[in-house]
Amino acid sequence: MSGGGLHWALLLALVSATTACGGSEQPPVEQTPEAWVTIRGQRVAAELALTPAQQARGLGERDSLGWNQGMLFVYDEASFYAFWMKGMRFDIDIIWIRDDRVVDIAHRVQHVPGGNGPTVRPRELSETILEVPAGYAQSHGWRIGDRVEIER
Repeated sequence: MSGGGLHWALLLALVSATTACGGSEQPPVEQTPEAWVTIRGQRVAAELALTPAQQARGLGERDSLGWNQGMLFVYDEASFYAFWMKGMRFDIDIIWIRDDRVVDIAHRVQHVPGGNGPTVRPRELSETILEVPAGYAQSHGWRIGDRVEIER
């Protein structure tokens, strides 16, 4: 391997090791959406949280979330999925979805700097949960019973 190739291989190994060890580097907030979620005609670009590791991390350790952006948590079966604000640095709205309908909304869930913050539970079973910036759901008039369209 040439000196330049070795340099890149070492750099890639270092980045991989840092990521695997839970390094403090944040994933980019502005990125290509993995899904689109539409509620009441408002389309949100969503990052997917599919694996247990992605779901546990969620939006924790990030500084912000763009106004028309969100994170979509997708589970195999419906349950009463509770969410906590561990590592959160900003407030969010949490929207629980089942069978393509909004079944519950937690508005303006507050983060606690340096703490875990509240644990929020839905009133209904859900299999999909959308997190968006605080105030987003109310500003667009989202309500329980609204139809949800998800494009992946």
